[in-house]
Amino acid sequence: MALEDKDILNAVFNRFSDQPVEFIMAQYEIAKRMNMDIERRLSERQACEAGEPLPESVTKTAAPEEEKAQEAPKSRKPDAGDLVCKPEEAITDAYIKCCLCGKESSSLTSRHLAQHGISVEEYKQLCGYAEDQKLMSGNFERKMRHNVQRAQQARMKNLREKEKSAS
Repeated sequence: MALEDKDILNAVFNRFSDQPVEFIMAQYEIAKRMNMDIERRLSERQACEAGEPLPESVTKTAAPEEEKAQEAPKSRKPDAGDLVCKPEEAITDAYIKCCLCGKESSSLTSRHLAQHGISVEEYKQLCGYAEDQKLMSGNFERKMRHNVQRAQQARMKNLREKEKSAS
């Protein structure tokens, strides 16, 4: 059921093909987060249907007083002391390194950051990144931009060919 990155990018591009690359990339990130949220909900539903116990965060139905008594101590949010590498050195052309665990990949996803109990926005703030900073390696970002630009050019070429054949 899960959509692959290329399918998400294709859907976003088809919807916003006439928009600038930066806008398309921003919409791609939003769509990717939405897809991961849907995947999480589906897995919870499947676990429920299979009779597996759901996580406590999903099944809370106790009275407010009982909730407070049963509530486990919340784990604290990561702070600057938890960083395992310097944020200014974490993003390179070859990879991006998670500053909280040191894992290297082509992009940091909201799913990975959720494992640390932090959102993308909180991570960017913690590391001192700008709000519009992409959490992906330079090579991966260039590849994504190139794919979008190539798709835009192909779409424009097809439109011109259709206009020629119609006249």
